[in-house]
Amino acid sequence: MADSPMDAKSVAATLRELSAVMHGAEDLDMALRHIADIAAAMPGRPMTGVTLRQDGRVQTVASSAAHVRVFDEIQYSGGQGPCLDAMATGEPVVATDLATETRWSGYPARMLAHGVRSVHSEPLRAEGVWLGALNLYSRRPGALVHEARRAARVTAEHIGLLLDAALRSARQLELATQLREALGTRAIIDQALGIIMGEHHWTAHDAFDLLRQISQEQNRKVREVSSDLIRSVSGQPPESLHFDDPP
Repeated sequence: MADSPMDAKSVAATLRELSAVMHGAEDLDMALRHIADIAAAMPGRPMTGVTLRQDGRVQTVASSAAHVRVFDEIQYSGGQGPCLDAMATGEPVVATDLATETRWSGYPARMLAHGVRSVHSEPLRAEGVWLGALNLYSRRPGALVHEARRAARVTAEHIGLLLDAALRSARQLELATQLREALGTRAIIDQALGIIMGEHHWTAHDAFDLLRQISQEQNRKVREVSSDLIRSVSGQPPESLHFDDPP
């Protein structure tokens, strides 16, 4: 029975609907796996994988089948292939038939040994940076036709939107954490300032100068000096402000 692959319009509609749900998802890995599965239903029924550059190295973060990671690793280990070229140039890279392909040195032969005949790599862009690729593999030459490439482009755009949302969320979480730490530190220093001001009848400015002087002499943070002062006077650890995470 012949395949009845999803056409490009159906892929686009499905991805738009899924993206609306996934933008609010906390699990980015699961969201990417869902997209990889959907992409596998596009014209040509390709095997799909999502590659991202993280901490200076590239890795497969989602795939429609376990052996896709093996295909991706062939590029990573050899340092060449459609995926890496797409990430470097920001342009899609197509190999219609690896049996006649002359690019990438030994890469085509290694892929042919795994039964892969055609490859399409669509670059992924998030926040203005090319940081990954959507990789489509087929065991048939010329299987990734125009409709499949259009669907790959639409899929890549949705992955980019998802990554944008994830990066924004990560930054917001980092800023919230930094703010909580800063406010907690401020509360401890204020407690120490109150002790010094009460004992010496000094201004807040003079009290802080003393804390800073001790901090520099002992090569320790002002917060640490303040904590020790509070503990020495009260016999208890300093009280810091606590902020609940936003719902």
